[in-house]
Amino acid sequence: MRALLAALVLLVATATPAQAHAGGLTPQDHLSRVTEIDPPLPGVTAAMVNHGSQLEIRNGGRTPLAVADHVVAPGETYRFRDDRTTAPRWEVPLGTSVVKGRVDVTPGPNPVWWLLVTLALALGGYLLGRRRALLAAGVVVVTGAHVWHAVGSALAVTGQSLPLLLGASGVGLVAWPLTVVAAVAAVRRRPATAFVAAVVGAMLVVAGIPDFDSFRFSRLPFAGPADLDRLLVALTLGGGLGLAAGGFDYLRRTGPTP
Repeated sequence: MRALLAALVLLVATATPAQAHAGGLTPQDHLSRVTEIDPPLPGVTAAMVNHGSQLEIRNGGRTPLAVADHVVAPGETYRFRDDRTTAPRWEVPLGTSVVKGRVDVTPGPNPVWWLLVTLALALGGYLLGRRRALLAAGVVVVTGAHVWHAVGSALAVTGQSLPLLLGASGVGLVAWPLTVVAAVAAVRRRPATAFVAAVVGAMLVVAGIPDFDSFRFSRLPFAGPADLDRLLVALTLGGGLGLAAGGFDYLRRTGPTP
């Protein structure tokens, strides 16, 4: 048990945020947005997408438009990165007009509160280890939180496809089907329930570690409220850790699985 917890703490300390969200997007305190097209162009819209990392031009007009060494044909949607959009107030020429925008900065939350929520969920997950059925139920809930987070992360990326969901899930791709195994084992009252629950919990902790930065940044690449995503991350990390500890503690108290 102590070795497992030590390994998880080491993973937390050495994890990097690069793999946290789909499309390579990361939490941040700033967000670039378009304020206007000056003068307006009939049928043409502009917006910052993919967590403010790309400028999207939709040409619904009848005239081709030149922007960033590219000609956007009528009916075409063009997305691109432009370093000019990182300035506090920026402009990007678009045909005979100019796309204007700005970068809004919002301070992030105090991460201590979310760490306390994570610890409370870890304790709750550990207490589920008193019964196999509770462990299985906890696995379903925690895995559901991780799936929700992965889906929300993938939906935050514009112009991408389903493979992004696979990239956002990480090792959760293995944990998800094991959740079904844990539920079936619980229904059949198999001793292996606790072992599977512990393994799934540990895997979800590993999958959720890169999302630690969600607790300290205000802008999260998630298709939904930022606090909802933080709760899902806390549930994945805290609940996963609690299930891992509770499952292995159950095995210690009841003996090895057959």
